[in-house]
Amino acid sequence: MRNKLFGRSHRHQNFHQDMTNNNFHTVHNLKIGESAMIKDILGGRQFINKAESLGIRKGIQITKISSQIMQGPITVKVGQTQIAIGHRMANRIIIE
Repeated sequence: MRNKLFGRSHRHQNFHQDMTNNNFHTVHNLKIGESAMIKDILGGRQFINKAESLGIRKGIQITKISSQIMQGPITVKVGQTQIAIGHRMANRIIIE
């Protein structure tokens, strides 16, 4: 009940625990030029809607085009479109 009061779901808590244990491979972990299939997108409804509006959906192939140092943007290719996303967003896109 306490988790619901503070807006944190069980899935959200597991996400943070798994991220610290490095149990997920994310877009952030891809090397430049590498491609992978999107397995899941972790976040609330608003975050998932934003990702989907950019073309980032489960089952879609994503390719890392470039990355900047010091938490700069990451450029990815989804379909025929290149977009820049932040490191936080890249860390919430789980890949296979």
